[in-house]
Amino acid sequence: MCLILLLFTHVVFATDEQKGKASNTVVDVVVTMQEHGYTLGDLVTMHAEFTLGKNLIFDESSVPLAGPITRWLDLREVHFHQSKNEGQTQIKINFTWQIFGTVQEAQKVKIPAIILHVFSENVELTDEVEKTKPLIITIPEQGFYLSPVLPEKLTDEEIPRPMLPPPRFDETTPRLMAFICLALGLLLGGFFLWWQDKLMFLPRHPGAMTLLARQLRQQNVVKQAQFSAANLRTIHAGLAAVAGQSLYPNTLDNLFKNASYLEVHRQEIEQFFNISWQLFHSQNPIENTISIVDTILWIKRSAIAERLSHRVKPSHYFKDNATK
Repeated sequence: MCLILLLFTHVVFATDEQKGKASNTVVDVVVTMQEHGYTLGDLVTMHAEFTLGKNLIFDESSVPLAGPITRWLDLREVHFHQSKNEGQTQIKINFTWQIFGTVQEAQKVKIPAIILHVFSENVELTDEVEKTKPLIITIPEQGFYLSPVLPEKLTDEEIPRPMLPPPRFDETTPRLMAFICLALGLLLGGFFLWWQDKLMFLPRHPGAMTLLARQLRQQNVVKQAQFSAANLRTIHAGLAAVAGQSLYPNTLDNLFKNASYLEVHRQEIEQFFNISWQLFHSQNPIENTISIVDTILWIKRSAIAERLSHRVKPSHYFKDNATK
């Protein structure tokens, strides 16, 4: 009879213990955490979220503080947030763990379970001890896979596959881009010099003598035996453009007054002008003794002198153009 009573008492106690466990499991905890890609020194972020019913108060002091948890795991940060909606309380806790250990092979390790407390505000309970008895919320242990830091030990075994050669860098594209940038730089530099009228061989504002030298070069006069009548008229027109007026034997001095840089070639110009004038207007035909080489030479030198004079006195050139 006593044995039956003892067995019955044991069953009653077991039932009360199971009820206590059932009463402690008051909510469902949702835990979010990445399980893969961790190694020594990494931070592990874990988010726990659950909702409390009415007349339940969360014990904030039960949230663990930052600090060492195990020999290989520290709790770095804890962020707690709660909000109420229609009598229910939503609890959100963010844990940040840091790993201070490693493994020889990749394996699954676990973060210890976390015990949280909740108090009840049920006014029907008359026992003060029963009223202040905390209910337990358990955040279950969470596992994640930890990878080793050090490689495997070196052995004399043959490598199962040949070593891959290092990837070759793309040399063609950078070389092409450098060439393009250099070409653009030279092009822009040449354009800038031309815009500033710094190029002697390609003036931006060519004068009359420069245009005359270009025209004779394009006509390839240097290969002729002597100047034709059209060539002589072209040279006369160029000299008249420099003087700003039609030139006659009695007005030839105006050419050197208007273009002082031609003074060094005065003798050659006067000789050319007198012979060509006689070829055009003399009643008695005379021989054409004008040297093509000498004439082309003083025209080219006059063009250079013209360029230099325009660079020293650019207003003189614009004044000449305005007169024309």
